[in-house]
Amino acid sequence: MGVLNRLFGGARLSPINRTEPQVFNAGNIENPSTPLSDINTWSEFLGTPGAATDWMPHVRERTSMACSAVYRCVTLEAGVIAGLPLKIWKLSKDGAREEAPNHKLAPLLNVLPYPGRSLTAFCWRELWGLNLLLWGNHYSVVRYDGAARVIGFETFMPWQVNVVRIPEVPGVNFYVCSHLDGTTETVLQEDMIHIPGPGFDGIKGLSRIQSFARASVGLAQTMEERTGRMHQNAALPSGVMQVPGKMTDPAFRRLKAQIEGNYSGVSKWGKTILVDEGAKYTPFQLSPQDLQTIEARRYQVADISRFFGVPLHLLNETDKTSSWGTGLSENTLAYMIFTLDADLKRIEGELNAKLFLGTSFFVEFDREGLLSMDPQKAAAVTAQEISSGQLTINESRKKRNRPPVSGGDTVLVNSTNVPLEQQAVRPQALPTPNA
Repeated sequence: MGVLNRLFGGARLSPINRTEPQVFNAGNIENPSTPLSDINTWSEFLGTPGAATDWMPHVRERTSMACSAVYRCVTLEAGVIAGLPLKIWKLSKDGAREEAPNHKLAPLLNVLPYPGRSLTAFCWRELWGLNLLLWGNHYSVVRYDGAARVIGFETFMPWQVNVVRIPEVPGVNFYVCSHLDGTTETVLQEDMIHIPGPGFDGIKGLSRIQSFARASVGLAQTMEERTGRMHQNAALPSGVMQVPGKMTDPAFRRLKAQIEGNYSGVSKWGKTILVDEGAKYTPFQLSPQDLQTIEARRYQVADISRFFGVPLHLLNETDKTSSWGTGLSENTLAYMIFTLDADLKRIEGELNAKLFLGTSFFVEFDREGLLSMDPQKAAAVTAQEISSGQLTINESRKKRNRPPVSGGDTVLVNSTNVPLEQQAVRPQALPTPNA
């Protein structure tokens, strides 16, 4: 513990005396600029991050959003994460749970993460998804007042945070955060909400774009550029001009200017080419179908969607997807179970570990909020819960912000559901009626 006392001071480690993290120079930690876990360490088999090859342009997290498939996958999940109700619950000793809407952290998680600043809770939670899906990590520092009470959350972009570990404190992360004014701040693990994505060491997540999907995104961007150049510069269809003899320089320049000025470009497609001096124009029959541009671009959409686990119909790509409502509904349900739920649990686990550890409170996304966008399905689920005794009428009305009704607190059960024991009892013999 001597290293921690030297770096942060003994009083800094006491939960009772915990105050807002102090500012330290990065030199206070041994080699903080060289973290033990960095993507460059695996460049031998992942490739150099962002590098361009002879066929692929530079691919970065920001530039990848210009690809429509990446943009839709990222904004789709980030929007769902931001829009789902995030509720705080209290767990009693008997295992029952009760919502705690008046908890002191509820306004920070659902209204303003840092009162007095412009970032709203929706935008802050949307950053969780954006940072997680693109850069592989989200960082928000927990800020305290002098009484060790949480007063807000300050967000740092992934490139502003360096995760380090020191030999004296094995298994503990320290975060060196860079401010816009050039100063650095060392934050303890307990004061940093770090939501990591999949990674190889458990210290930090890897960028999904740089580490895994870079080639697929680069190919999609290359095809986009090739298609654009073909439509912009081609005299459709492109071809070869043959002359019976050798052309003089003035004749060549005149023919070239005539073709480029009168027939090249999208606005001049379909015009008849008129030539003289015995020249013959032979077109190349290269159409987008011949080049398989459409099929290749559809494949790229499917390939990118695999990296994010998003069904194709949510990307408006339904060419090879069932158009029946039940088929689309099952695909959407699979996305919620196998993709979205995992990221929601990742966020819930981090918030509970850093904000509610050791208390009877915990935070959880209300996944039933996804049903609210389908009124027919939501009504069917609610009716089934009431008829089976899982909810009372007033409890279901409270979920939809409606006032209670008289008699709505009674638990109802469908009368057709009778215990088996009652069915097995023989009825008493009835008296024989008089003849």
